[in-house]
Amino acid sequence: MDKVERKDISLGLAVFFWLLTVGYMGLIYYLSSQHIHIPRMPRNFDKVIHVCAYIPLAYLFYLSLKKSGINRYTFVLAVICASIYGLTDEIHQFIVPGRDASVGDFLADALGALLGSIAARITLT
Repeated sequence: MDKVERKDISLGLAVFFWLLTVGYMGLIYYLSSQHIHIPRMPRNFDKVIHVCAYIPLAYLFYLSLKKSGINRYTFVLAVICASIYGLTDEIHQFIVPGRDASVGDFLADALGALLGSIAARITLT
């Protein structure tokens, strides 16, 4: 396989993983736009949901960055990108009727971003 074919495959993989990442971001946006009545849960259980939602996002950011040829600061960039998205999601929830934004939710998003990046670093390197 010559260099051109390898570049095409690499570019195709990068685009594929970025589409997955953006698609997952869209899913988070869609779900945070919904006014869903959730049965009573233990106190702060919603933070667990936030952490679990942002682990795959950070993992996808890490993978997308790597497939795009970004090899320096990939871990930090994945944490920052997923955390910033968490912040924008909290701002979004602030304006959605029936939803609320909180610093605690953002911190849970950021923790999920950190854990997802750790998982990506362990499994992908």
